[in-house]
Amino acid sequence: MATTVVRTVCSKDCPDVCGMLAHIEDGRVVKVEGAPDHPITQGFLCGRYQHYEEVVHHPNRLLHPLVRERKTDPFEAASWDDAIDLVARRFTEIVERYGGGAILPYHYLGHMGIVSSRFADRLWNRMNTSRVGAEICAMAGVEAVLRMFGRLRGTEAHHLDRTKLYVAWGKNPMETNVHSWLLTKDIHPRVVIDPFRSDTAQAADLFIQPRPGTDSLLAIGVARILIENDWIDHRFIEERVTGFEQTREAVLAVELAEVEQGTGVPRAQMLELARLLNEYRPGLIHVGVGLQRNRNGGEMIANICMLGALTGQVGIPGGGVLYANYDWALNDISYSHLRAEGPRMHNMVKLGRDLTETDDLKALFVYNQNPAATAPNQNVVRAGLAREDLFVVVHDLFLTDTAQLANVVLPACTFAECDDLHLSYWHDYVQINNQAIPPLGESRSNYRLFRDLAERMGYGEECFRQSEDEVIREALAGTGLDADELRLGPVLWGDRERTSFDDGRFPTPSGKLELLLPQYSPSDDAIHRYRLITPKTRHLHGSQVFNLPRKWPSVKTPWVFIHPLDAAREGVAEGTRVRVWNERGSVELVAKVSDRSQPGLLVTYMVRWGVNANATTPDDEADMAGNSTFHTNFVTVERVGDAAPVPDGAEALARAAVTV
Repeated sequence: MATTVVRTVCSKDCPDVCGMLAHIEDGRVVKVEGAPDHPITQGFLCGRYQHYEEVVHHPNRLLHPLVRERKTDPFEAASWDDAIDLVARRFTEIVERYGGGAILPYHYLGHMGIVSSRFADRLWNRMNTSRVGAEICAMAGVEAVLRMFGRLRGTEAHHLDRTKLYVAWGKNPMETNVHSWLLTKDIHPRVVIDPFRSDTAQAADLFIQPRPGTDSLLAIGVARILIENDWIDHRFIEERVTGFEQTREAVLAVELAEVEQGTGVPRAQMLELARLLNEYRPGLIHVGVGLQRNRNGGEMIANICMLGALTGQVGIPGGGVLYANYDWALNDISYSHLRAEGPRMHNMVKLGRDLTETDDLKALFVYNQNPAATAPNQNVVRAGLAREDLFVVVHDLFLTDTAQLANVVLPACTFAECDDLHLSYWHDYVQINNQAIPPLGESRSNYRLFRDLAERMGYGEECFRQSEDEVIREALAGTGLDADELRLGPVLWGDRERTSFDDGRFPTPSGKLELLLPQYSPSDDAIHRYRLITPKTRHLHGSQVFNLPRKWPSVKTPWVFIHPLDAAREGVAEGTRVRVWNERGSVELVAKVSDRSQPGLLVTYMVRWGVNANATTPDDEADMAGNSTFHTNFVTVERVGDAAPVPDGAEALARAAVTV
């Protein structure tokens, strides 16, 4: 049988944004592989999506719309025309009676394509709907970096071959940014700073394990050592930095003994990190986004960035501080002029509150997201979604936790079934995903869905009739990037030899790097003994791929890491069923006794279908940009029983496999 190979792109929310080759036989994706000519992907894919064809052709994929009047009723199969007519009719009624602000589109980056994530903005603007921000993930760090540097930029991935010192701070690239691991695995010294001994930490030359949430204090301690030993770049500071004197005064006001006591990090390790930052140039601090999902998340990112400024490494290829490279100069395709009012903004983190504290929202449209599993304060989110007076529409590949609480479920497309434009928030290679196969069943891409919905609602603007290719070309117009060239392979956007801020100019009010006054805001809890964090794992991608048979042996047991000292205190052994709870809810997990954790810290991987750790996570805001605070989560753990079955997501999988 003849095989066709199509150049595609992994669409998932990941810094790697891998170039892929999809092998097609008889209209099916039979294999995917990393594009060997892609400078970052280099021919291999992460463990999550090495078998992406199993997602495309999963036996439980939604291929036809499902509808029901009440959420307690069983779903019934419907034609696409009937389903989209129902959505259009209900939306029209709500807009006429309550205004567009009563409808909330809830979405994030389940599909990172520019068309798949942004074309819908035209419809929401035309309808004057409410909107959500992007607070669920990384906005505290974004605000800190923008306030200091003026751009969300750091060193480029293609300059990592120049890096002499690599510091992964709150980052686990071996599991969550595997091509960064490929590009840096031979760099020594390698330093990892993490409250949990991750796989990357196990491979470090120097592993520093601060107490969770104390990274800002640790950065102050390292800064004090740099200043006291005169390991700072005076010329860089004088010419390119503002706020140094106030920063110096604040740093020197904190004694190293206080830092040791607060962080649990020995002074010798702080001294070693400072020495390495001084001696190895270029040295890069690569900051993980999970770090700032704390109540003091913005402060932590700001204090870490301070170290790059003090050592004068910002603007050096392969050096400085990298949080993200996300200042894409694409054209705005949202058509904001269509909006007549608003919008009323809703914080993604507070979805549960917004749906339960008032009934102002009458409809929710969920795409590129699964909030019933991934949003904090899970029980409140689910209670809000279950409101019978809330019309819920979900566009997804599977009958996810959120889809199971919907009135209308519309089948979505995978990467293989649509065209799209892709950029990374780490590397600077731009790509186009070429459609490899026709949409399966009645599945439709985000683009096609929102184009059809606009038509059914009677909106005749020309922007709703553009093809995917036209939308892509509009986004690229004037950028110097050519759509036809991008369809043939990745293109580096920018000057390969230049690096961010190498001219010493920063787009801040002063034109310089503006230091923020270093602070430390501790978080304690008088009721609960333990802090629970939920890092990512190599097996799951958010809540995605949990239902792949290949993954099930690795993810079916809901492990929670507990330190041996805490296990002894609680009478817990390996395999013991435990209940982790606080005032927001509880979840049953299985104890894995390990010194990879530390006393007082529990660790369980995100994000399982069904009841998961988000039953306990807070929906409070961080110190900057309304960011999520998943990791400032205090809980109690108690023994439930010896090794025995616990809720493992099987029930959620069974519900998701329901056919009608």
